[in-house]
Amino acid sequence: MEVEHFSTEELSPEEVKQLEELRRTIEAAISDDWLSHDELEQIKTIAFAHQKIVPEALQLYSKLVGKINRGELEYEW
Repeated sequence: MEVEHFSTEELSPEEVKQLEELRRTIEAAISDDWLSHDELEQIKTIAFAHQKIVPEALQLYSKLVGKINRGELEYEW
């Protein structure tokens, strides 16, 4: 999944690390076209860590939800 940088502020090294971890976690979780409840919870934990939502993390999470909504990815409810 690609990440676009929307903010005029530079990301901190911690935010960059968080985004990379989130991207890797999402890619690993959806590699089998199936997303378990536990995988989604892990993704949410990473995406919304540090009590601050980075717009790029929200973008990745939104793309994931879009795949579920379009039927491109099965999800364990």
